[in-house]
Amino acid sequence: MGGALSVVAAPVAARAAEATADLAARLREAAPLGRAVRLPPGVTTIRSLELPAGAILIGARGGSTLRLVGPGPLLYCRDADRLTLEAVSFDGGGASLEEGRGLLDFSDVVRLSVSGCAIRNSSRHGVNLLRCGGIFKENLIERVRDAGYHSLDGLGVDIAGNKVRECGDNGVMVWTTQAGSFEGSRIRDNAIADIHNLSGGDGPYGNGVSIWGSGSVRVENNRIDRCAYTAVRNNAGHDVVVVGNQCRSFGEKAMYAEFGAKRSEFRNNLIEDAGGGIAVANAEKGTDVAVVSGNRIFGLKETHPDREFGPEMFWQVGILAEKNCSISGNLVRGPAWIGIVLGGYRENIRVEDNEVVGADYGVGFATGRNVGTGMIVRNKITASRKAAICAMAGPSFIGDDLLGPKGDKIWPGLILRDNSVE
Repeated sequence: MGGALSVVAAPVAARAAEATADLAARLREAAPLGRAVRLPPGVTTIRSLELPAGAILIGARGGSTLRLVGPGPLLYCRDADRLTLEAVSFDGGGASLEEGRGLLDFSDVVRLSVSGCAIRNSSRHGVNLLRCGGIFKENLIERVRDAGYHSLDGLGVDIAGNKVRECGDNGVMVWTTQAGSFEGSRIRDNAIADIHNLSGGDGPYGNGVSIWGSGSVRVENNRIDRCAYTAVRNNAGHDVVVVGNQCRSFGEKAMYAEFGAKRSEFRNNLIEDAGGGIAVANAEKGTDVAVVSGNRIFGLKETHPDREFGPEMFWQVGILAEKNCSISGNLVRGPAWIGIVLGGYRENIRVEDNEVVGADYGVGFATGRNVGTGMIVRNKITASRKAAICAMAGPSFIGDDLLGPKGDKIWPGLILRDNSVE
């Protein structure tokens, strides 16, 4: 990167405008040369600052903070091939931001690199990106009003090793304006916690990871705790893979693929203490094709995040799917209302080699005139309090336990074999 230009700390009494002008001048001088501007230790108070393309801003080893006074964003940049921020703390200081903006607010930055930074006290998003790509790693985001990290129509960002906590609405949001658009971000190895739902509603807010429309996003090996709604909500995303996450304490179902999500995968996740486990729902809105495999789901509970969430939405259910879904090798351990549900119009759902322990009902399946096919084979169902496998009409159970002595083993379109009950 060449030599570094030092920023001389302004006197304590200097006005923020002077500090802003000084920093802006040094950035303009350094950026074309590929040189870094190094901040001094301590707190530098500035006004909203536009970064030039190619800017490299690095904090001091002893800790450097840029604190915003006046309207935000604190830093913004448009139309840059490259932008680098490293080891700097960014403090919103309670300053106002327009709705939809972030304390750090960047658009059309092709190779963005933000690493080792802290983003705090934003009155809107912590970070707001529009059509950006690059790396966002090992940062801390905390105490923000809206989302910690918000990206729209991204070019693929490696979002890795960050801590995101105490956010008013969502933790990490990766959205596109058109459903199915390739986005390509990788959300991995992050710790996301204490995500609230200040804006209300029945699911748009209160999620650890929120995906809307984005294609080919991976959510892997994250620790997600204490969210008002879900750990991972995939709304209309295509080819989204959710794998190896550890998730605890949610007011609603821990994971969703819904409202037009296609080719979703949920594999090897751990879910504990939630209103429900994994739902592949809203087939009538286009949700289609999913794999739910190798997940462990423990301790589902009655929750009331909103008035709609209840039996009609299949709360306290380990896994629910409606169309073209393979459910295999999962463990659901109660308490739970139902371990696994073949719901909706039950179109081509395979439930194989799962274990359900301590649920009221082990497996429930939809019935009705227009239901499709389903398979329930080689599952182990232990200590069910009411029935091992039972037919359903909506959220209500009908008939006897199919694995009991009075159960009707023949239902149109349903294959039932080699299941065990203990």
